[in-house]
Amino acid sequence: MPHDRPSARPRVAVVLRPDAREQLFGPEQWETLCRTGDVVAECADAGELLAHPRRAEAEVLLASWGAPLLTAGVLAHLPALRTVLYGAGSIRLLVTDACWERGLTVVSAAEANNGPVAEYVYAQTVLALKDVHRRSRRMAAERVLPGLDGVPGIHGQTVGLVSFGSIARMVAGHLRRLGTRVLAWDPYADDALFREAGAERVAGLPELVARSRVLSIHTPLVPGRTEGLVTGELLRGLPHGATLINTARGAVVDEEALIRVLGERPDLQAVLDVTAEEPPSPGSALYTLENVMLTGHVAGTVGSERRAIGALLVEELARVAAGEQPLHAVSPEASLLRA
Repeated sequence: MPHDRPSARPRVAVVLRPDAREQLFGPEQWETLCRTGDVVAECADAGELLAHPRRAEAEVLLASWGAPLLTAGVLAHLPALRTVLYGAGSIRLLVTDACWERGLTVVSAAEANNGPVAEYVYAQTVLALKDVHRRSRRMAAERVLPGLDGVPGIHGQTVGLVSFGSIARMVAGHLRRLGTRVLAWDPYADDALFREAGAERVAGLPELVARSRVLSIHTPLVPGRTEGLVTGELLRGLPHGATLINTARGAVVDEEALIRVLGERPDLQAVLDVTAEEPPSPGSALYTLENVMLTGHVAGTVGSERRAIGALLVEELARVAAGEQPLHAVSPEASLLRA
């Protein structure tokens, strides 16, 4: 069947800030993208896209941070759109019901972002079990060489994972190689996932918390369902010397309760890559509590790591061009359980 253009390359509208394009794509990756798709619009933001004279031709929207919220009004400007390639993790600030009503295929690059998050959790878990956070502060404050009594070590220690999605399963894989015992809680995951990852499934959150020397949060923030999931009562059940790691969403933990518990329990540590308000308000005790480490969203892809997102998008565009189903498409049902 003849085409009205030289090739069957899908027409692509790109919405990327210049700095985001540079972070996601090296010159070779960008060249490959342009060979794979016919880039009919290259815009820095949503406003440029909606004013672009060729916006109605776009069959694929490739975007990342700062992408337009795809409301029915925005989609009306993109009548040919069939596929969205999103170069970030959560699609919650991108899609609306109008996307699913249109039948759009929405691809998330979350899998490329998940690897670095899992590596961060793995690294912070090792540091916690070596008691590095507490020892470092004590050496700086007291000018002493602390003894090794009470340092738990890694082998045989128990790490609990709150929710068992892709990142948590990667963490489990890393930790099992060190001889660490991995527990996980997730009411939505199949038993097979736990077996494949070699993790022990725990029926309830209180049991998971009470057994975990390190507790890592991986629960998506689902409005009306997971806010404040990790309560003060649960946190008070952490074993002596335990460490809480949160790389999911700050609001999954009751932050005010967390502050109170950390004040009451100086034996506990909290490593927070995310907080409920970002950054926390200037008067927040999270800045002054000695047993808190704030790392400010460094767990996800940063610097050179972001090229993996670009590579995933180029690969998915190639599948679209070949008439294949993308590997990283998100279903409407799955979108409700993601961050």
